[in-house]
Amino acid sequence: MKVFFLHSFLKIILQIQKTIQDDSFLRKGWRFFPDGFRSKIRTFFHSIGMDEPDYLVALNKIGDELNSYKSVYQHESLKILYGPSFCIYGPCFIHDRLLSYALRLQGAQIIPIYCDAIQPSECEFWNGVWMGNQTFKTKCKGCVRKSQKLWEKNPIPAIRLSKYLQGNEIEEIEKKIECLNEEQWITYVDDGMPFGRWAKDILLNGNVVGNYKLVPDYHERGLAHLKNLLLLKVAYERVLDDVKPSRVVSNNSYYGMFAILQELCIKKCIPFYSHFEADRQSTWSYAYNDNPGNSDFSKPWKKFSQIPLENVQKNKIKNWLKGRNSGENMVYDTLVAGKHLVDEFDLSKMDNKKPTALLAGNVVWDLNSLNTDLIFPDMVSWIVETINWFAHHPEYQLIIRPHPGETFPSIPITEERIETELLKRGVQLPKNIFLLPTRLNMTVYQLFPLIQVGLVYTTTVGLEMAASKIPVITSAKAPYRGFGFTFDPSKKQDYFNILDKILQGKEVVNFESQVDLAYKFLLLYHFHSYTKIDIIDHVWGKPVKLKIKSAEDLLAGKNKCRDYVLDSIIKGLPILAEDRWPPES
Repeated sequence: MKVFFLHSFLKIILQIQKTIQDDSFLRKGWRFFPDGFRSKIRTFFHSIGMDEPDYLVALNKIGDELNSYKSVYQHESLKILYGPSFCIYGPCFIHDRLLSYALRLQGAQIIPIYCDAIQPSECEFWNGVWMGNQTFKTKCKGCVRKSQKLWEKNPIPAIRLSKYLQGNEIEEIEKKIECLNEEQWITYVDDGMPFGRWAKDILLNGNVVGNYKLVPDYHERGLAHLKNLLLLKVAYERVLDDVKPSRVVSNNSYYGMFAILQELCIKKCIPFYSHFEADRQSTWSYAYNDNPGNSDFSKPWKKFSQIPLENVQKNKIKNWLKGRNSGENMVYDTLVAGKHLVDEFDLSKMDNKKPTALLAGNVVWDLNSLNTDLIFPDMVSWIVETINWFAHHPEYQLIIRPHPGETFPSIPITEERIETELLKRGVQLPKNIFLLPTRLNMTVYQLFPLIQVGLVYTTTVGLEMAASKIPVITSAKAPYRGFGFTFDPSKKQDYFNILDKILQGKEVVNFESQVDLAYKFLLLYHFHSYTKIDIIDHVWGKPVKLKIKSAEDLLAGKNKCRDYVLDSIIKGLPILAEDRWPPES
């Protein structure tokens, strides 16, 4: 009875909230209460999934409009299974709702699925430091409600994954893996899929570390994630066999929850499409049978790289690079001097007569650096060995620039930072090596005039250095590695030999060709692969603004980039191929 009255009370509050036209009740209402109390109320509503953002009303109106259409299906047999959404993140919620609307307007049937708490402990969405002070049970309930809200306007009810699991299967999987030791669960493979690696990566991301052994109770929690992923595999297999979809659409399939679905689709020859929000300027990236962060640019590159750049395209890239320098083109304002970037560094300490290298680091737990190792065991080992080399070459200088995202205030601070890892290993820096503060109040681009070579793991700063006439040496699987404008050694000896030659001025670099190819890759990467489908305006940390006002706005012919994505899905075509790629935006 108490639960009933509480739920009724919450519904009344939400109805009051909807009547406030200028802003949501929970953001601007109750001003006479202390800030701390209002914050707790907002947190509570958000945690149980009953906060209704402004955009939901608009999305529901479009859904009602679409449902009133007497449309004739152009593709009656085209069934698109929509995998679990990352709907706890507003832009993904909006994207998945609007993409499903647009596909329905093309005549496809959308069959959504969602996880209704089948994962009994920490999951890919909610684990580690990202849960804050709340319990997984509370977060899970909120996520389930968000999923239900996401698909409330879809003609075909969303399918609960629990429908495809039997009661004893959790216990059976537990028995199957409970005896695994640390080495066994980390390398656990089932049906050719790296479940152990996926479980480890969820641990790393959830606890913002690069070494899983730094996670409290990592063995038990790793096994729990392994169990969750194996449960998902069972449910996904049965869903695919039951629904028999023509296509599957999913969130970014780097991490296990979506990667499993991708691998099963590939095995069953079902075209699979994944997506993620690419940057703060409201663009999206899509991939076919892969995750967007791992897109194979080598397929279109042979043809694309032969197309001469027009002056307008060159100017677009130049302006984009200027924007990077000023911080206008960032996902987060991590590379510009913001309120949290307060530390200074006296550049006069450096010897401007010595040839200098700039080492630009990644955030150790970010997916851009996970599982990208090639010639060094990991990013920190790369940095340590590079430091040792410069220690034996005092005639050169090294600047180490940690990624400002290590201490970005809007996300959990990374404990495993470059500075802390060097201290743990007892690394002493000689006078010719300069470790800059993470909170340095200058951009990495201000260092470009001081250097003769750039050293990168996977950061896109390497791409920008190459476009700025700076030789670049990659040491891991950077997205631009191997496209003709960077040095890409495969052995440590080659890495250091190339570095020595460049610093001595003995390595001849064709900068005209380097810049031309770097500009072309920037064009392909940021203005084709990153696709402006015009559905939202989104700046990190601010409310999302919906650009779609009616179902008519989603019709074919309204946006060429969106049309390309929809056409690819409808026809089962790759996003990137030898002879096709998204239009320039």
